[in-house]
Amino acid sequence: MARTRFHSAPLPGPFGVEVSRVDLPRLSDDDVRALLLMLYANRIMVVRTGGLSKSDYVAFARRIGEPITLSDDVDHPEIAEMTNIGVDSRTQGRGAAHWHSDQSFRKAGASVTMLYSVRSPMEGGETRFCDLAAAWEALPSDMKARIDGLQVEHRHGVSVAARPGDHVPIPPPNWDQRHTVVHPLVRQHPVTGQTSLYAITGTSQGIKDMPQDEATALLNELCEHAFREPFLNQHAHSVHDILMWDNPTTMHSASPIGAATCDADTRVIRRISLKGYPPVFHGGSGPHSALR
Repeated sequence: MARTRFHSAPLPGPFGVEVSRVDLPRLSDDDVRALLLMLYANRIMVVRTGGLSKSDYVAFARRIGEPITLSDDVDHPEIAEMTNIGVDSRTQGRGAAHWHSDQSFRKAGASVTMLYSVRSPMEGGETRFCDLAAAWEALPSDMKARIDGLQVEHRHGVSVAARPGDHVPIPPPNWDQRHTVVHPLVRQHPVTGQTSLYAITGTSQGIKDMPQDEATALLNELCEHAFREPFLNQHAHSVHDILMWDNPTTMHSASPIGAATCDADTRVIRRISLKGYPPVFHGGSGPHSALR
């Protein structure tokens, strides 16, 4: 692999990496692959930029996956703008302020989610993360054997394993709340092959062929294990940063924040969610080819 043109360092906390000196519009395919492999290894990544236009942001995203339509913006439907201007998520339930993995209520969940910070508050508004790959690795062998192969039923709505303080998620327009999909409880990363728990809360509603009370107890037991300090981290946003995370191996939650009153407490973020296998790895021979 060619030498990359950026610098990396660990983020504070048990996992995560930050990357600086990045000229995103001019990255080679080798550099994009290197960024993705660092993301997969570290679960979350902060890319320090000097500022990006919407077009450059979307162009970078398309090198990582297929953007999911998130808005009715004619020019950039891939971008959803999130703000606390006129919105107090501490008193008004907001969809992102609950633990979840993006799009897990659909057959094709999100691969990578990115948040580009346009305006950031002096304090508050952090995004919180749970490392489900590390949580899997730390499970006792008998529990691993018990849950490997189980299929979890997912529906949009409040999970049977919702965490204390979680908000009620807001459904997509015209979404049928009865729509159910099934995902493996334990799955392998589509690129690296790493084993991880998947979406144990957020949209998890039961386990196929298991009595409901037993399934609810098991999902909550796994959450009690995963939501402990070794597997938790959070990031405070800064202007012009891109915060990225690997949805197959993490869960996340937005910290509630009060309505903006001045520049110092205003938050404006541009979100892009991606799905599918990264185009820069399509030269390989299929899943896990990134490591060959």
